[in-house]
Amino acid sequence: MSEPTQTTGQGGTVPEVDYVALQPGQAIGRYEIVSVLGQGGFGITYRARDVQLGREVAIKEYLPTALAVRQDGATVLPRSTKMADDFGWGRDRFVTEGRTLATLHRVPAIVQVFDYLETNGTAYIVMELLSGQTLEDRITQEGRLKADEVDRILWPLLDGLEQVHAAGFLHRDIKPANILLDASGHPTLIDFGASRAAMAGRSTALTAIFTPGYAAAEQMTSAKQGPWTDIYGLAATLYHAIAGKTPPSAFDRMLDDSYEPLSQLKPAGFSPGVLAGIDAGLEVVASDRPQSIAGWRPILGMTAAPAADATVVLGKQPTVTETARPPVAAAPAAPSMASPPPARAGGSKVGLWAAIGVAVLALAGGGAYVAMQPKGPDPEMVRVQKAQQEAEARSKKAEEEAAALRAENEKRQKAEQEAAARKRQEEADAAAKKQIEEETRRKIEAEIAAQKKADEDAKRKEAEEAEKQRKAAEDARKAQEFVAGAFDRFGPSLMMIGLKDRPGEVRLQGVDVVNDPDLQKVGAQALAAQPRDLRCRQTDRLTDGTPLYRCLITPLNAKTPLAEVPDSDRVDLALALVRNGLLLASCDAPRSYADAEDEARGKKAALWGRVTVPDYKRRCTK
Repeated sequence: MSEPTQTTGQGGTVPEVDYVALQPGQAIGRYEIVSVLGQGGFGITYRARDVQLGREVAIKEYLPTALAVRQDGATVLPRSTKMADDFGWGRDRFVTEGRTLATLHRVPAIVQVFDYLETNGTAYIVMELLSGQTLEDRITQEGRLKADEVDRILWPLLDGLEQVHAAGFLHRDIKPANILLDASGHPTLIDFGASRAAMAGRSTALTAIFTPGYAAAEQMTSAKQGPWTDIYGLAATLYHAIAGKTPPSAFDRMLDDSYEPLSQLKPAGFSPGVLAGIDAGLEVVASDRPQSIAGWRPILGMTAAPAADATVVLGKQPTVTETARPPVAAAPAAPSMASPPPARAGGSKVGLWAAIGVAVLALAGGGAYVAMQPKGPDPEMVRVQKAQQEAEARSKKAEEEAAALRAENEKRQKAEQEAAARKRQEEADAAAKKQIEEETRRKIEAEIAAQKKADEDAKRKEAEEAEKQRKAAEDARKAQEFVAGAFDRFGPSLMMIGLKDRPGEVRLQGVDVVNDPDLQKVGAQALAAQPRDLRCRQTDRLTDGTPLYRCLITPLNAKTPLAEVPDSDRVDLALALVRNGLLLASCDAPRSYADAEDEARGKKAALWGRVTVPDYKRRCTK
C-alpha cells in the first residue's frame, strides 16, 4: 500500500498510528513538526513549519515499520543487525528519490519537492503542503466524471509525467488516491513510490505495495519497467473516473480477460481518441502499450477513428497544428531509462495505435487521404481471419506469461517461507546475545557517564577558581585606578575638574588649557543644568608625575540613581566638551577628539570665537 502524503480536505480518514510518531514542536533541521498527516507501513507524513521561510510544508519520513523502530522519541534504528542492510539500502533509495524530485522545478501537475535531509538515523523529503480532495474521494462522493473534468486532469498529468520520465524517473503508483484535485478540478500527482518499489523487490519483510487494478503486470514480476508502466496506471485511473469502476487486475486479465473497453462502452461526451487511448494504455502486455507519453498523445488526441476496412495511406508531413494536444516543452537531457520490452510475436498493437495516430495528424494537415479500395480477397473474410489469428496469438502468449508468473510466484513464496524460518531461528539464537550486549552497553554507558560527570565537575571547579582570581585582580585594579564622584566644578582651566569629596583636581587627558573665565562659566552652567555623575580612570602620567584621567559622565537623560549607570551608557566628558567647543584637543589627542574639534570649528562653537585657526596651528607646531 502507498503512503499518504497530503491532506485530503474531504472524506479522508486517518488510520490509527501503530508506532511512535514525532511530536508537535520537535525539530527536523529547520522544520518544526505541527501534526501527523498520514502514516503507513513505509513511513509517516507530517505537517510542519519551515521556521526560516515562515511557511508550512509536508515532510515524509522514511520509517518502514517492518525493518525499523523509533527509539528515545526521535532516533530511528533497524530492528536487528540482519535488517540493518535492508534498512540502509532503502534509506539510500529514499534519499535518491528526494534528490531527483528536488531537481524538477515547476513541473505541471507534479507535487513540488523543496528539500531532502538525513537526521535522526533516517531520511526526510520536504514537499509543498497541498490541500484538496483526492480523485478517489471525488468519484466516491459524486460518481463518474464528465468529459471536460477528465480533460482538466488528463493533459496536465501528461505534461508533468513527460518531464518526470525525461529525468529518468517513474512514479510507479498512479491511482485515484494519489491525485489531489483543487477547487477548480486541477490535478497534482503526489506520493512517488520509486523507493518503495525498490524496497519491495529487495526485502522479504515488506508486504506488497501495489494496488490491484492500477498496477501493470510487469510490476508484479521481474520484467523491465518504464514509461509504459506509468501509462498503465494513469489509464486505469482515467478508466475508473469514466466508467465508475476499477478495471480488473492485470494478473487476473492474464488468466481470463474480462476487461470492457471504453471504445465499446462509448460513454457520452468523450472523444474517440480519449477512449481509444485509455484502452491502448490498458493493454496487459507491456509491448502492446504506447511506450512513451509522446507516443500516447496522438492516440488520445484523435477526433475520430478510421473504419476497420479502410486503407490508410500517408502522404506529406503535416504542416498545420496537430489534432492532439501539443506536448510540453522538451525537458533537459536526463539519465537513460530501461529500454522498451520487445514487441510481441506476430505484431504489436502499439504499432496499430501509432499508425492510427499518425494518420489522424496527417489528415489534419491536408497532406494525406483515406482511400476506400478493395484488396484482393473478400476484405471482410481477411479481416475476420486476421482477428482470429491475433486472438489465438494473444491467448497463447497470455497463457505462457501466466504460467511463468505462477512459477515465479511459487518460487518467491518458497523463498519467503525459507527466509521467514531463517529469521525466526536467527532471532532465537540472537536473543541471549542481545541481552548480554545490552547489559554490557548499559554498564559501559554508566561508566562513561560517571567519568564525564567527574571531568565536568573538575572543569567547573577549575573555571570557578580562575574566575575568582580574575575577579580579585579586577577588583584590585579598579580600587587602584578608578575615581568616582559627582561633578562639582571646573578648575583654573577647562581641562581641570573637581569631584565632590575628593581633594585636588582631575586633569583630563587629551585636551589643552583654556584659562578663560567666561568659558569656564559656560561649561559649568552646561554641566550643572541637571545632576550628573563622573567616573574617571587613570590612563597616564605627565613627566612631573601628575596623573591623567579619562572621565565618563552620565548623559542628560540618564535615569537615577546616576551612580549605578554602567560605563557602557556613559559618554566621554573630554570628547563631549571638545564637540561643544568648550575645550581644545591636544596636538597628540586621539583622532576622535580631532574630528570632534573639526566639527565644532565648522559650527563656530564658543571656543572658536576666541581662538583663531592660525593661533592653534602655531601652538601645535611648537
